[in-house]
Amino acid sequence: MNSPTSPSGPPTPDLWPHVSTPLPGPKSAELFARMDKVAAAPMQDHDEVPFVEVRKEDCLIVDVDGNVFADLVAGWGATPYGATPATVTEAVVAAQRNYGMEITDYVQNDIAIELAEKLVAIAPPGITRVMVSLSGTLAVEAGVKLAREATGRPMILVFHGQYHGEVTYLTASVSTDLAEVNSASSAYVGGLVFAPYPQQFRAPFHRGPGPYDDTLYMDFIEEWLLVHQVEPTQIAGVLIEPVLGEGGIHVPSAAFWERLTAACDRWGWKLILDEVQTGMGRCGTVFAGEHWDLRPDILLLGKGVAAGGQPIAAVMATEEVMGTTDVHGGGTFAWTPAACAGASAGIDVLTNGETLANVARIEETARRILSPLVDEVEQVGDVRMLGAFIGIEFVTDKASIKPAPEFHRVVHQECVNRGVLGVTQLGKWVYRLQPPLTMPIELFEWACETIADVIRDVAANPPPEAPSLLERIAPDGGTRRR
Repeated sequence: MNSPTSPSGPPTPDLWPHVSTPLPGPKSAELFARMDKVAAAPMQDHDEVPFVEVRKEDCLIVDVDGNVFADLVAGWGATPYGATPATVTEAVVAAQRNYGMEITDYVQNDIAIELAEKLVAIAPPGITRVMVSLSGTLAVEAGVKLAREATGRPMILVFHGQYHGEVTYLTASVSTDLAEVNSASSAYVGGLVFAPYPQQFRAPFHRGPGPYDDTLYMDFIEEWLLVHQVEPTQIAGVLIEPVLGEGGIHVPSAAFWERLTAACDRWGWKLILDEVQTGMGRCGTVFAGEHWDLRPDILLLGKGVAAGGQPIAAVMATEEVMGTTDVHGGGTFAWTPAACAGASAGIDVLTNGETLANVARIEETARRILSPLVDEVEQVGDVRMLGAFIGIEFVTDKASIKPAPEFHRVVHQECVNRGVLGVTQLGKWVYRLQPPLTMPIELFEWACETIADVIRDVAANPPPEAPSLLERIAPDGGTRRR
């Protein structure tokens, strides 16, 4: 492997992942100690990412001790074209110099208008309007308000396992995630009705592994929820991720979407498609809903739309929903000129013809290297993906498919020790990979091979699991349950 450069030196084109110190390294440990004296408790958990970053170089992370990691996190999806894509960075810097900080939803500027036009141009059929927003959480809040305003109805149908943010009381309540990560702060606000998210690997009231016909979830909605819990004419909208992200990379079937959209048409429900994680190329198309020709009434964007520039989000909707709305979704920092410039440049990268072709290569590589683990390793229950959105589900054994979060934790830690940083959280059992959409295939292939080797090594001596998913314990030095 190539030698690292000094953290204070210039980036080199031949940088390659490697770890040459125990983690955390001495400099990282020193900085963690400083942080722990001043930061809130959740920032004191360092087990999942046991190093301090000093810089990023394209699809690589360099820590203060000179260790180098393949970045399969991509800023939780907010840096979809690598760390500092040149055209995005240049657009952000130029706009900041030209406009400075401006409150766009009060003082209009030409660059925001250009972005709005670009978003409408690439949107699903029927979407004609854009509302400014700052984060996915705030986009969800606005989307729910829009559905209720447009229909005059109070209820929103949501799904277990989804993540829609956790900063506000509404989003903390509609987000249940894979391992109930928000359970300590959920406010259980009114106006929500829940159903399990459709999946084919495991299903409520059924034991053992699937595959299951995921239209059974629509049976539950139509034959139970709409009969025993809520009248269909009380429901304003359906808030759903087209692919379940934080909850384990589950991809619903075309049959499920046909049933759900038919119910929306029959009962007048607004389809609120949360594409904060799945949109802007993550799933191999501009929007994940394109795989099923979904026509949302309301479309939520965040993360990837920022393109690695400045924070930005958006709510898009049909003329009926947004043409005469009184809902306000902006704020002081929503759609600053610099953020709009970066997002606009990012759309150009997304639609250049090469980016989505590379996403197809990423998916092919992951299927070729990771999917065979299902037949090879007892603890690999399933491997799921759509585009560059990839999940590996760990189980204690294939007969019971009991979740194996400790196996997952050990796999993640050993991957980091070997120079691969994926996505994990305490108590979860699905290891997630969301590389930059532009990651060189040679680097991604190496990362997948490394992950596969780690999984085989851990499977040779699997760690014991807690008796129950509810008995997980925070790591040493940390306080959070998630």
